[in-house]
Amino acid sequence: MENDLVKIKDQLTGSSCNLEITTIVGMGGIGKSTLAKMLYDDPLIVYHFYVRAWITVSQDYRVKTMLLGLIRFVAQLTDDVCAKYDEPDEQNRVVLKDGINQLSDQSLAEQLYRSLKGKRYLIVMDDVWCNDAWDDVRRSFPDDKNGSRIILTSRLMEVALRVNAKSAPHHMQFLSVDEGWELLKSKVFSKRQGCASEELEEIGRRIVDKCRGLPLAIVVIAGHLSKTDKNVDVWTRVADNVGSLVAKNQEQFSNIIAMSYNHLPHHLKACFLYMGAFPENIDVPMWRIIALWIAEGFLKRETTKILEKVAEEYLEDLIDRSLILAEKRINGRVSTCRIHDLVREFCLRQAEKENFWYVMRRRDLLSPEGLQNHRRLCVHSDIFPYAVSEYSNPQVRTLLSSNSSTGLSFLPDSVLSCLGFKLLRILDLISYYFSDFPIQVLKLFHLRYLALSTSGELPTKASKLGRDFGKWCNIPFSKRTTNPPISISNLVNLEILIVHWGMRESHNLPLDIQMMTQLRHIHLKGAVVYFDDLFLMETKNPLVLSNLQTLLTVSSANFSQKKMFPMAIVPNLKKLGIIVSDKNHDFFLNDLSSLHCLETLKLTFVDSRNENSSAVSRWDAFPPKLRALTLCGGHLPWEDMVNIGKIPELEVLKVKDRAFAGRIWETADEGFLGLKFLLLEKSEIEIWEATSDHFPRLQHLVLRLCGCLEEIPFGVGGIPTLQMIEIYSCAHSVVSSAKRIQEEQQSYGNDDLEVRINLV
Repeated sequence: MENDLVKIKDQLTGSSCNLEITTIVGMGGIGKSTLAKMLYDDPLIVYHFYVRAWITVSQDYRVKTMLLGLIRFVAQLTDDVCAKYDEPDEQNRVVLKDGINQLSDQSLAEQLYRSLKGKRYLIVMDDVWCNDAWDDVRRSFPDDKNGSRIILTSRLMEVALRVNAKSAPHHMQFLSVDEGWELLKSKVFSKRQGCASEELEEIGRRIVDKCRGLPLAIVVIAGHLSKTDKNVDVWTRVADNVGSLVAKNQEQFSNIIAMSYNHLPHHLKACFLYMGAFPENIDVPMWRIIALWIAEGFLKRETTKILEKVAEEYLEDLIDRSLILAEKRINGRVSTCRIHDLVREFCLRQAEKENFWYVMRRRDLLSPEGLQNHRRLCVHSDIFPYAVSEYSNPQVRTLLSSNSSTGLSFLPDSVLSCLGFKLLRILDLISYYFSDFPIQVLKLFHLRYLALSTSGELPTKASKLGRDFGKWCNIPFSKRTTNPPISISNLVNLEILIVHWGMRESHNLPLDIQMMTQLRHIHLKGAVVYFDDLFLMETKNPLVLSNLQTLLTVSSANFSQKKMFPMAIVPNLKKLGIIVSDKNHDFFLNDLSSLHCLETLKLTFVDSRNENSSAVSRWDAFPPKLRALTLCGGHLPWEDMVNIGKIPELEVLKVKDRAFAGRIWETADEGFLGLKFLLLEKSEIEIWEATSDHFPRLQHLVLRLCGCLEEIPFGVGGIPTLQMIEIYSCAHSVVSSAKRIQEEQQSYGNDDLEVRINLV
């Protein structure tokens, strides 16, 4: 914690005379109290402050207990200081007399104020859980402009921001392997003894790595190692069984997490426990979490907010409570989430205890009795086929498959023929691959969420698969002609549709969704989707898909003059992905400008042979609220960047796979006024001419596989908002230019610019 100590000690002993508050935030067991205690006992801090006081607040605090604790610290220490400076203070001595417990809270608060008045003090309020705890005592801390300080630790961001909205809280970080090894070594070996061998150190580092940087977990393991023989065999067994050893000491950790869990409002508990269903060490995209919460019905509907916004607020609340870890984009929105392994174990135990989730393991195949009372079933690894065929439970509403490996597991279509979960609302089979679309799922009328991987066609009214549905239902041939063809649109309750064609080349697929008015998100990957002609032509007044917000990915053929997609039916679309073929190179931008809610657009040009043919002739052809634009392929002329730079609210621009052709990009003036993130990937650009005026708000620049680029424009270093430059597999001259920019900024006193380099 050396860096943390130095940083906060500077704040505590700095030149500011005003009363200042330092807040420390982080999950349970990460070391907030330890850091505060190290600061509290530091010799420089002891010398600097006349009075120091420490109270642990906790969840079930009492105002009188807090005030009494502070007064006893202050009175005792003030007595010593008074004697030292020959300044007797009878008030502080009187307060220790009998009868103090009978004083009212107001009297105690006044006594504390008088005891601190005129003295430079340090107060530590540890483990604060609510704003009221701070509000109840804050008026007892006088600001005499003498450099007094307060340290407050909490798991809750809300509390930290309430206490001090002017300064960002100090976030506790997980330990690196090196830091974790130092902690483990200090607990296991004496200073004189040191680590016995390099072999033990190597194994010890492996143990630390499995603790995922959580100090509490490392201390638990260290306690076990300190009582065992210091030899390779023993340590290797420990390294192979870190999880079980922590589990034996789980009560301590569970109690810590249980405090956070019990403090959650009711509507957040289900959302938190849901995180335990995902495999450990997996970053889960935010949109997937939100989609599942929506399909589960966890969210309170609000008239002024869409469900996705409500879900984001729930997620941010859990992040602020230090229960969920998140990676955030440049715009501050969450990108991916995960939970610590030990938090996940708590979620699994608590979910099973409350009959909320049942995560099926291999041992459950022999003893399936525990499955009968659960409505949510999560199945990992390769036992899914056996689980759904042998132990179908008609009460199950959610069936989630998760595979921690990167590859897909093959699942025969016949597995679902005996699917007994007739009331399913959520079916997530994205980790398994079907050779054909499993049309059995189309019998699941209640489905709200469907995710799977296949190389087969989607069943629509126009497809052969749809026409053959009667055969699958064993309908006699004479009656099949009267049986209407089955279609994906028969799932009228579906809200989220996710289909990946990961095992074949991209191909066109029909999609008829005209009756699916509940649809909110469509994620189709690995295929070019076109809408069924019946959908575009069968009615002059089509149903409005007002809930649809995501549509990925469709063919530009839907926007041609011959086959015009009616934009009016998707008025609230926020995210759109389009595959642009050579035939539709001059296709649709004018039509997209009518999508007034669209924020994210990805255009992928395929089979484009018309180099330097402009497809971006007017900036106002883009949707007016567009914030993020990705361009892939196309070989567009760099001159088109002038129009892109004029998109008024553009914050994120990703240029990939030779989206622009030409050696030189001369950045035009008065463009990209709001751009915060810029990615250039697989570009043929050699010379990039730009100054700080061209990207006045840029925060993050990423260059990846730009082998021809000679250097980063030196003027980029003068952008006042620039925080990060990332370089992957570019020329050494590009790396050198980035380092020069960083060195110049450091010479100006700007140490915030970070440069990350990976030449592999």
